[in-house]
Amino acid sequence: MDEENTSSIGDVPEDDQQSTVAAADSSAPVESTADVVPDSDDANNNTTTNKPADPTESDSSAAAAQPQPAPPAESTAAAAPQPDPPAPSAAPAPAAAKPEEPLHPFLNRKDAYIKPETRLPEDSELALAKAFLMTQSDKSNLNLYDHLTEVVMRILETRPGNAVDTFETISADIKRSHFSVDRPNAPGAFHKTQDLAPASAIGAAQVKLFERSELDSGTSEETDGEIPDIMDLANLWEWAGVSFGKEETFMLFLSLKKLVAEKPIKSVRLWGKIQGTKANYFVIEGELRDGVDDDEEAAAANAVEDDPAGAGVGAGSEEEAGEEAGAEGAEGEEKVDDFKIELPKRKVKPAVPLPKEERVGVNKYVYYVCNYAGGIWTRLPDVIPEKLQASRRIRKYFTGDLKHKIVSYPPFNGTEAQYLRCQIARISAATVVSPAGYYAFDQEDDADDDDEGGANQRIIINPDYESLPNDQLVDPANWVHHVPYVLPQGRVTWENPTPPKNPDDEDAGDDEDGSDAGSEGGEGGNGDQEPAEPETGPAILSPLTGDAEHDGMACWVSRMCSTLSPAKFSPLLLRCTRWPGATVLSYNEKFANIYIGDGHKDQSRFVPPPLAELQKEYASGNGAPGTVEEITEQNDPTLAEETAFEEERRAREEEQQEESDDEGEEGGDEDGSDN
Repeated sequence: MDEENTSSIGDVPEDDQQSTVAAADSSAPVESTADVVPDSDDANNNTTTNKPADPTESDSSAAAAQPQPAPPAESTAAAAPQPDPPAPSAAPAPAAAKPEEPLHPFLNRKDAYIKPETRLPEDSELALAKAFLMTQSDKSNLNLYDHLTEVVMRILETRPGNAVDTFETISADIKRSHFSVDRPNAPGAFHKTQDLAPASAIGAAQVKLFERSELDSGTSEETDGEIPDIMDLANLWEWAGVSFGKEETFMLFLSLKKLVAEKPIKSVRLWGKIQGTKANYFVIEGELRDGVDDDEEAAAANAVEDDPAGAGVGAGSEEEAGEEAGAEGAEGEEKVDDFKIELPKRKVKPAVPLPKEERVGVNKYVYYVCNYAGGIWTRLPDVIPEKLQASRRIRKYFTGDLKHKIVSYPPFNGTEAQYLRCQIARISAATVVSPAGYYAFDQEDDADDDDEGGANQRIIINPDYESLPNDQLVDPANWVHHVPYVLPQGRVTWENPTPPKNPDDEDAGDDEDGSDAGSEGGEGGNGDQEPAEPETGPAILSPLTGDAEHDGMACWVSRMCSTLSPAKFSPLLLRCTRWPGATVLSYNEKFANIYIGDGHKDQSRFVPPPLAELQKEYASGNGAPGTVEEITEQNDPTLAEETAFEEERRAREEEQQEESDDEGEEGGDEDGSDN
């Protein structure tokens, strides 16, 4: 048996023999050797294949397979060839002692959260974690807890499609929203985007238009006003390139229906749309019912018209200012007798405001505006003559805010609502037309004999009207103005600004004003001034050919909307060159007026009026009015001169006081003797 083992060892290669001897000489216990052997099955297989095929070897292998007591190291190495053991330098080193970890290592580390070995209660652990998340940053003064809360809330509110992909973007937006600078207009400052609340408000207002509560109530349509078929007219407007869109047009129709149901309006018309810098105006023209008292609504619309003169500082305020100045001058005269200062008197009296027209003329119709279809309709104030005169001298774009203050020169002294109403009156008088013969004068109407041009004469629809063919309607001579012309005075009918005085008023004025009344009356218009010449304009139902040319071209141009179809099948289009945006469509006995523009007249160059000449502070020299001496320069008085002047003035006051006391004593003695 020993020989077989010896021979088997001899068959092992030389390198393996050295490894085996090294393993046998090792002082490691048997258990450590046994631990190494099972890890190298390939080495055992290679060692077995090097042995010779001997029948007796199977018996020895079977005997070795049975459990036996541990033999010496040499016998174990000879009986079972071992794989190459690791080098002595690679032997596993004894396990070193682990350093003691802190009780709560996560409290000392800021880069990661480490679960403590000694577990804490859940509430304590959550409180410590929340305290760590709420640590405030030194750079942004924010903390992670609040930031994550805002990010999650934003995701839940907006519900984005891919929340995990937009998480970083939302986080960055929230961080930028907290960024603030001292100067909001600085180049590096972040500007807040417009909130979506206006869009939500518009949607909520438009949804109410589709409610059927009024339709289900079964109210009769006879009580409501007349509403035009806007959907049918929209098809006609599209031939001229004018369109609001199908959805917006239908919402306008529903909004008109709601307006007629709420207001005492007999009929309405879609006047048009005026574009603004921030918002637009949809304008509705309505005619009030006969006998309807709308004092409350009119008072609310005209609440801003507290100044009837329309000049900012009214007549009353100017008179009060003059009275205050006169009182101050009188006090100054009493204090200083030697140096009497005569304050200049106002020679020009403020103009008397013209009365506005009530339910006639420029105020025959009422106008409502809103910024979007479905919005709240706001009634515009009535036209005041002074405001309309001022609107002709300025040019201001609309903003979309009715309360916006108009700042201009010459001063308008009003809001955008008043300016808008004046522009609507001007555009209507110049661009609202109809085919000749469609309207006729009402023979039953008793008009004034002094009414020149028939401005106040009522017109009605001609029941015998027969429409002209399109080839004749192309000629502007077959179209007329059915809205009265607005005089430069700001009214349809002329009003004398200088009415003659009554004899009683003249006597009272002579008693109060004395000799100055005559001189001031010529300037103020209530004295010897000649009566003003009445203003005139084109008569109502005058043809368009009477309009003056505009920049070398005709005021009105007309054409067929289609050049491919015959004239009788094509709509007719008229445009006003003086007021761009004014359009008239006609087709098959149907015509419609509409205006879409910025509300201003076409002007190649707008030149505001020049400033008034500066007033002279002091007239001097030859030919100067009055007896005013020339201006001379004087040196300032010295201290001694001022002291002497004060002593002299004080002595004079004491003498006057003594004289007044002596006169009082003498009067008392005389009264006593009479008693």
